[in-house]
Amino acid sequence: MTDLVTRNPADAARGLSRRSVMKGAAWSVPVIVASAAAPMAVASVNNAGLAWTSSNTGLLTLGILDSASLVTAQTLVTVPTQLTITNGSGAISGESATVQITVGRPSGIPITVGRARGFGVRQFDGASTPSGSRTATYQSAPIVGQFGFPLTTYSTTVPVTIAANGSLNIPVQFGLAGNSTGLTIAALADFPVTTIVTIGGRTLTAATTISVPVGAGIL
Repeated sequence: MTDLVTRNPADAARGLSRRSVMKGAAWSVPVIVASAAAPMAVASVNNAGLAWTSSNTGLLTLGILDSASLVTAQTLVTVPTQLTITNGSGAISGESATVQITVGRPSGIPITVGRARGFGVRQFDGASTPSGSRTATYQSAPIVGQFGFPLTTYSTTVPVTIAANGSLNIPVQFGLAGNSTGLTIAALADFPVTTIVTIGGRTLTAATTISVPVGAGIL
């Protein structure tokens, strides 16, 4: 005896519909994954931080920018020496970072005539900084001309790759900027250092100080 099996056309149609849905879902998964993966690089930059993490204090010998001359401090001078970018979850890979380091004028030291030296970036990440990457600006006035301390900036663009939860240490060497007319600085001179790093559309900032006590003889 032969059993006859009958199939409801509606069931067959439903089977095709389910297969069609499954095929559609399989094709849609990579699209979702791809769109979800794109923000990871942005998210990693959003977790990044910037700080000065090392400094040097001593009777330092400092180079004068764009010169072979060296000046040795007679009292203990403190300068920052290492800039660190820290990363959170998600790697930063091949991002282009714009770096700007500004050394301001010390406050509380009024100079109306004559010039003193300030500080600028002499080396960044082990390489000497070209003169075109730096500026040094004195205040100026009629008759007396330029006076006071210079405000300096250094700008560069570097590629940045940092593993997830890793860090990138960048050595920075400061030198003396501008020129001196022989002024005697009879007060502690604290030069504010402001650093701005723009990476992946986000701006990171860090601040520190270069400290020059009375009697250092380098300004």
